[in-house]
Amino acid sequence: MAGMIRRLATLVCCGLLLAGGGSALLAGPSAAAAPAAVDDWTHDWEVVQLMQSQPATSVVVYYVGDSTARESVVDDAQWTTQLRERAAAAGKVPSAVAYSLTAHSQTFGMDGQLIRALPATPEGVARGIVVIGVELTRFIGPPLTQPAAAVTPPAPGEPPVLSPWARHKYAGRSPLSLAHKRALVPRWMERHWKGFVDNRSANLAAIARLMDACRDKGLRPVLLDLPFDLAVAGHGLDRPRESYRAACRRLASRRHVPYLAYERPLRVPSAWFWDLMHLLPPGGERWQSLLTDELVRLLPKDQPVT
Repeated sequence: MAGMIRRLATLVCCGLLLAGGGSALLAGPSAAAAPAAVDDWTHDWEVVQLMQSQPATSVVVYYVGDSTARESVVDDAQWTTQLRERAAAAGKVPSAVAYSLTAHSQTFGMDGQLIRALPATPEGVARGIVVIGVELTRFIGPPLTQPAAAVTPPAPGEPPVLSPWARHKYAGRSPLSLAHKRALVPRWMERHWKGFVDNRSANLAAIARLMDACRDKGLRPVLLDLPFDLAVAGHGLDRPRESYRAACRRLASRRHVPYLAYERPLRVPSAWFWDLMHLLPPGGERWQSLLTDELVRLLPKDQPVT
């Protein structure tokens, strides 16, 4: 069986890797035969099944997080192409492939479930990267786990495929009004501050375990501050944001893990945020591009075969 990277490249070239709000490897000769769209958590486990059957032959980038992370990437197929092109231009490993493992209300505990289910990086293959998204709402509840999604096994002799996945839940919507967005700031403090305080330590511990799980699989963890409309929120959420960001900086420093945290408002207009955190498609394009540039810096240099 061809390696996973070569298979993905072939599917992209043949047009079998389709974007229907998210990337999906579709089996069958026609759209009529395509399987029904799956939810976020099922998509995550389909990716795991795919990787279990076709171990990596080059660098794989996994992006774990909640719906804020999910909305911040246009499409995994397009992202893979962008990553490969920019990596090749920078003299880095050009055959990287990217997968989103992101779901509504996905906790750090659920991130850990997914990473522990992945196969270990094969000997001789460059370490993959796990981008761990961090933001306010990921700290307001406990890092619970939940049962793995039931995924349909492939037919005998056939490789797993990814079902259609409608990743962009906010596409087509108008952004909330500026007044509505500003009202979300005090509302967050009223509704979520206590949950944040109560669960902050447990979530930081879950992030540490997640980092350990990455390394156990031969993967490199990277912390990433997820999108946030600082231009609208102003200083109203500084207390919880600085609390988790300072803790993440300390944790990343102790464990020698990169922490990609943007200290200034991003070049993403407020009109490209649906609320304070979820990006609309134009914002996703901008964010994905910024993230790709950061990842290219972390990729290993290309080593020509001799």
